[in-house]
Amino acid sequence: MITGLFLLLFTYQAVASEDLFVAKCGQCHKRGGEAKVLNPADKAGTVWKRYFKRGRHPVDLSGRISKKELSSIVQYLQDHAADSDQPAAAVIPE
Repeated sequence: MITGLFLLLFTYQAVASEDLFVAKCGQCHKRGGEAKVLNPADKAGTVWKRYFKRGRHPVDLSGRISKKELSSIVQYLQDHAADSDQPAAAVIPE
């Protein structure tokens, strides 16, 4: 029973993070958007973590994405990066 609840919660969090990534990042990172098409498998997990830790994103996200949302997005990117067990290559729809 506990294992089932844990699996359900984990699945919900994964879907919620993907939805957040698509909603927040997909606004610009889509075909024809302001930025190039982007997906988690474009980089390794450690690269994603360093990218945001070092403030490399060219646009200030502070007014668009809360710290909690950004943390969730970065975790999602790491969980589905090129070197992860479940890389995600086509998340943002065209």
